[in-house]
Amino acid sequence: MIGLGKWKFTVSTRFYSGIAYLIVSEKDGEYDIHAELASGKRPDFRFSKLQAQGNTLTGVAQHSMLQGNTIPFSATFDEDGTASGSLDVPFVGMIRFTNAEKVG
Repeated sequence: MIGLGKWKFTVSTRFYSGIAYLIVSEKDGEYDIHAELASGKRPDFRFSKLQAQGNTLTGVAQHSMLQGNTIPFSATFDEDGTASGSLDVPFVGMIRFTNAEKVG
């Protein structure tokens, strides 16, 4: 089952290190995701083509600085209440999160 709600995790890249959140919602059978940083700022990722299979949500993201590039996205929601996943960002590399905890 897809974990709806707010998920907190730590990220470390050359552009940002710290706490980040993924907010997963569903409306009329369609999933929606947006990201937030601990400061409350929202990174310019737009998620689309979201599909659920079992407890995994996959799709693509886009970023205004990487126009024309799609960024593969995956998140798996485990029965123990944690989540893990990744974004494969061109010129940055794989951004992984593990042991994300549901905080809302």
